[in-house]
Amino acid sequence: MTATKIVYIFTLGWSPEFVIRPLLEEGISNGATIVLLASKPETEYATKRVEEAYNQIKNFLAMAGVTDLRYVEVDLNQEFLRVCRDIVRAIKEFIGVDRLKFYLTGGMRILIVATLVVARLLGAVHRVEVELSREDRPVTYSIPLSILEASPRMVTKTQLEVLRQLKVFSEARFEDLALDRSSVTVRNHLTKLREMGLVTHISRARKQVYRLTPLGELLLEVLG
Repeated sequence: MTATKIVYIFTLGWSPEFVIRPLLEEGISNGATIVLLASKPETEYATKRVEEAYNQIKNFLAMAGVTDLRYVEVDLNQEFLRVCRDIVRAIKEFIGVDRLKFYLTGGMRILIVATLVVARLLGAVHRVEVELSREDRPVTYSIPLSILEASPRMVTKTQLEVLRQLKVFSEARFEDLALDRSSVTVRNHLTKLREMGLVTHISRARKQVYRLTPLGELLLEVLG
């Protein structure tokens, strides 16, 4: 059986713990690849701090038996989309692997945002995961890429009415939502809303009961 190929991509600042801690929590395998994306240092002090962080990460990975460590400096003194392009070029050989996981854990904000944009683009056609760390405590957040695809324009007026009805009911069968519409029409709308990640359903007494997802709730908050 072929082992799953995993590539972890970190945005790197001056704090190695933001790389080491997630890998410890996940339980890194020695067959993984680690890519560190760092902004190109512009002072001797910055160079020294990045080198210190890199060496600590390298030593940790050596103890864990991980040998495939890549370090890439990204020039941030250029247009934003060129920064994104350089990030893609840095990880291009890994595009399409079994699991591509981005950790937005450090570095300058422009680097983090550009890496998130790249992850979103890749996530449209590949399996991609994204996590974001807090600076003040050991907490990480999984970022669903579907939220970056969401737009008020993605739903029709009728679908929006269905979402608002679901908010009032908290949860409902499709028959409950077919007030002045045919059941077939409402079922079709719910199917499309489920595909967009805006509603979900569970089976109860042989009936499908629908409810809003957190993304659906968020979209309604935006639309009012």
